[in-house]
Amino acid sequence: MTAGCLLAGCSALPALPGLGKAAEPKAAPASSAAASPGAGRSVSDEEGGTIIAGYINRNNAANQARSEKLLAGFEGGSSFAIDKAAYTSSRLLTKQAAHTYKPFVYTKPTYYAPPAGDAAWFLTTAHWQRGKETAKEVTYLLFAREAAGWRQVYSPDSYEDGTAGVLPGVKTDGAGAAAEVAQADGKGLLMSPADFARRYAAHLSGKGTAADKTLFAADDISTGAASNRAKMARYAELTETVRPATRYPSYALRTADGGALAFTTLQRDRLYDVRQGPERNYVFQKDSGLLRGHYYNSMKMTELIQVAAHIPPKDRKPAQVEVVAGYSGITAGSGR
Repeated sequence: MTAGCLLAGCSALPALPGLGKAAEPKAAPASSAAASPGAGRSVSDEEGGTIIAGYINRNNAANQARSEKLLAGFEGGSSFAIDKAAYTSSRLLTKQAAHTYKPFVYTKPTYYAPPAGDAAWFLTTAHWQRGKETAKEVTYLLFAREAAGWRQVYSPDSYEDGTAGVLPGVKTDGAGAAAEVAQADGKGLLMSPADFARRYAAHLSGKGTAADKTLFAADDISTGAASNRAKMARYAELTETVRPATRYPSYALRTADGGALAFTTLQRDRLYDVRQGPERNYVFQKDSGLLRGHYYNSMKMTELIQVAAHIPPKDRKPAQVEVVAGYSGITAGSGR
């Protein structure tokens, strides 16, 4: 007899816009401002609207063709690595002739950018829309300027609407510019953005200290990881390692409450060594083209996980870091 065991966690097919069921095409969103506010910022609303409209059009074309070459023209960082793997997985599961696709858009965009002359990146919050379906949750779209042009490098989706139904507000000055927080800057914060990446990685793998555990509010990613470890203990020995993926840049902005909204990427490696008993056990990853089939001896998988987290001011009570958004995907896998 065979005892099936489904690994909990993210599918190898992350929620790429439009890679699901058919949708009706919509016009690209207009800028959130009537004129051209944000002249004192590195990117105005008008410029941001042009960038995101181009991003939507090019993303739809790449999703239609599942083309890594097209994808590389508008995505970078961990977003490109995750979505490139998703294209590979999708092509392995579905032939192009059977691949159906209709465009998507983002609506209600709001733009946050550092002051003019500062860092060449900006943040957009928007709602994903397909046909008559509009997501209630906010998507954080972070763009960075590279030598070849603007690239979308983070796209985590918010979890519901954050704590008490409110996502952290971004602090802006009189010109509408947002203040960047340096990765090592922990002044007035519960922890610096760099410390968050390191300590949350340990927390996610269940290896953080008892004191660290109290610093993080419950979130979908860490709760799911803990649940997966508990469920799998009967069927397989799990070796799990999580670390900051420092090859991908991290970013942070000051929030209205004096805290920081931090964006970072983590790499999670998991190895399942199957425990065999009177019944034959196996592991598999649902809907994954990179990990097709059942594995009776072992399975190894690598994921990249984008998170957006609100780091509160040090004096806020209770002082807990909240992961407010995430986006992830399997980028490699093997088994036997």
